[in-house]
Amino acid sequence: MQTFQGLAVSDGLTVGPVVRIDRGAAGLHRIVCDPFRERALYEAAIVLAKDELNRLQQHACGQDADILMFQIALLEDESFTNEIGDYIAAGAGSAAAVERAEQIFAGRLKNVDDDYIRERSVDVCDACRRVVDILDGRPSRRLHLTEPSILAAELFYPSDLFGQAPGMILGLASETDSETSHAAIMARSMGIPAVFQLGKGVAAAAAGCRAVVDAEHAQLIIDPTAAQLRQVKARRQELQNSNALPDPLAAAPCRTRDGTPFVLLASAACAAPEAIQKAIQAGASGIGLLRTESVVIKELTEAQQVEAYKTCIKNSGGKPITVRTCDWAADDCGQWMDGMQTRMEEETTALTQLSALMQAAVEVPEGALQVLFPMIPDVDAWRTRMDQMKRCNESLKEKGLPFCGNLPVGCLIEIPAAALMAGEIIDAGADFLAVDLDDLVQYTCGVSRREKPTPADNPAVLRLVQDVMHAAQTRGVPLYLCGIMQKDLETMPAFMRIGVRNFCVESVHINTLKSILMQTEL
Repeated sequence: MQTFQGLAVSDGLTVGPVVRIDRGAAGLHRIVCDPFRERALYEAAIVLAKDELNRLQQHACGQDADILMFQIALLEDESFTNEIGDYIAAGAGSAAAVERAEQIFAGRLKNVDDDYIRERSVDVCDACRRVVDILDGRPSRRLHLTEPSILAAELFYPSDLFGQAPGMILGLASETDSETSHAAIMARSMGIPAVFQLGKGVAAAAAGCRAVVDAEHAQLIIDPTAAQLRQVKARRQELQNSNALPDPLAAAPCRTRDGTPFVLLASAACAAPEAIQKAIQAGASGIGLLRTESVVIKELTEAQQVEAYKTCIKNSGGKPITVRTCDWAADDCGQWMDGMQTRMEEETTALTQLSALMQAAVEVPEGALQVLFPMIPDVDAWRTRMDQMKRCNESLKEKGLPFCGNLPVGCLIEIPAAALMAGEIIDAGADFLAVDLDDLVQYTCGVSRREKPTPADNPAVLRLVQDVMHAAQTRGVPLYLCGIMQKDLETMPAFMRIGVRNFCVESVHINTLKSILMQTEL
């Protein structure tokens, strides 16, 4: 029996056989031909890889479909293909050239401050590995489970989890995946127990063994004893019995032990509008952060974006929605993908999204749809966004289209510079503020997400949030916390004590946070 401690990213408890996702050793027995031949091999492999991705996409939906579309876009990207072509022309083999491009493009994404963009580094690796496997003549990596199993891996790629029948994946165990990885998000959406960051060598140690994924204690237990198995069985029965009953917390008023009211909002993605309805059913008072990066990846037209936002509004059941605009160009991520980044940097991308939001807002009562601008470092950047809003307003008037010209607009506070200038940003027109706690902790404390987690209630972070709260309160502007990780839920009472009353979390954490805050006495 071996026990490994990790990070619980999806609640639950399960037991079963472990199947290891082993990518094997690449690059064995390669023979490099002349550059013309290597270029032809690469182009043929790209065609085959895109065919595989297109077949997967036909059966995918929501975020899975967006991930596959991103991978297809990568393989078609001019800067990506040019990088590989130049290396082949210099004498490298086609497979080695793709591996080099994988390191370059994935490496540029891994340290980007935006969670969504950072996790796309795994998509780059996934797409490139698919091409390399074809070039090396290795069989398809698609997993075929013959019985319900726990999957273990050093790092999960999105395609590792696609296409599995319901019930075949009992749990996930990863050596390195993060709480914001696609595998973690998928595990939570499917209700699969998952424990990540278990450490090097765990997947190999667990392969072929019977194991327990215990998210309650953030543990992976390999070859559990008979006594442990009995305890797991009893605990699973308790969980099943409690899950069969309606959660009384969902209907309970949001008040602390001493009667102080608070508000719980949920985060969601435009790519998965069905999750909005689930969040409202879980007890959320609205959607505090709707991610919209998928509309840029898909390059939706203005009319298509309007319909996408209307679908999200419909699924909210009349509850308020705050839409975070897509602003990748503001992230200092360098030239990670020149061709795609050029499209994102075009101002028309921002104007199209804002115009679509203004048109979609006519579907809801005034103020029920809000716009949240990310990565605002100073007042000048905020004024640029306000100028874009004004231009959209004028353009829609000229076209005679129905729209809402006075959408509430807010600033996402992610960096200390914005926190220190919160008052001035409000004075420049911000109707509300949202503090991205995960990013603020990282930038304030100078830590990487791959290092040992820094508590969200770090004194420096608390002081910054308190300063932002003061700026908002003195100007009569609402504020809420978002970017709250599962590991940070227990620290939220500290933020209640400095005046925060509104919180935005993933829907699966709503009642957990509600329970914590209801037991808090200020």
